[in-house]
Amino acid sequence: MMKESEPFFNFSEKTPLFLVGLFTLIHFLTLFSSVPVDHGVLRPLHQSDIGVTSHTFRLFFHGFLHANWGHLLINSAMIMVFGTAISQGYRSNLNYESDIFNPSLLFWTIFLTGVISGGIFQWIWWGFVNSSLSTGAIGASAGAAALFSTGAFVLGGKKKMYEYGVAWVGLNCIIGLFDNFFNINIAWPAHIGGYCAGAVIIYAFSKKTNI
Repeated sequence: MMKESEPFFNFSEKTPLFLVGLFTLIHFLTLFSSVPVDHGVLRPLHQSDIGVTSHTFRLFFHGFLHANWGHLLINSAMIMVFGTAISQGYRSNLNYESDIFNPSLLFWTIFLTGVISGGIFQWIWWGFVNSSLSTGAIGASAGAAALFSTGAFVLGGKKKMYEYGVAWVGLNCIIGLFDNFFNINIAWPAHIGGYCAGAVIIYAFSKKTNI
């Protein structure tokens, strides 16, 4: 008798699938309506015509906007893969003592913290290089990076998370170096910030739950 294999694309977890659907809906609205997309783009803090409230909104909402379908597809794929791994790992492998952090809440906490942390890292970098006021960033990649680090932890523990982290930081630093020459416009500081946020969350969570 042949053993049934796991499906290549696993859509059993509803929360990552819901988020991908939300991305798709928002992208449709930005393409085919007069929704003012610019109000959600993350901008440098030294852009004086943007108030504190607007900057705060952009810090959160820029993670739900995408430049094109390819951008959306890459982030969605990472979110589906690692978001599913986290939720299923939580249910089947993690020895938690209470249900305060249910899988959906854990997923949203990791993703949103990654988006916010990535935005803060991006702000710090823009301030360091005194970026132009027209500079902007959108995309869920920082949130996806946070899910990547926590997914690595679920799949291989702290050691695997640290190994992937070194590779991830190195890769994004190389991207940043080439960005200075070729202007490839990838928010690499946000990627690093997102990964670090996910690592901190899962490390603190593992301490609390004795993983």
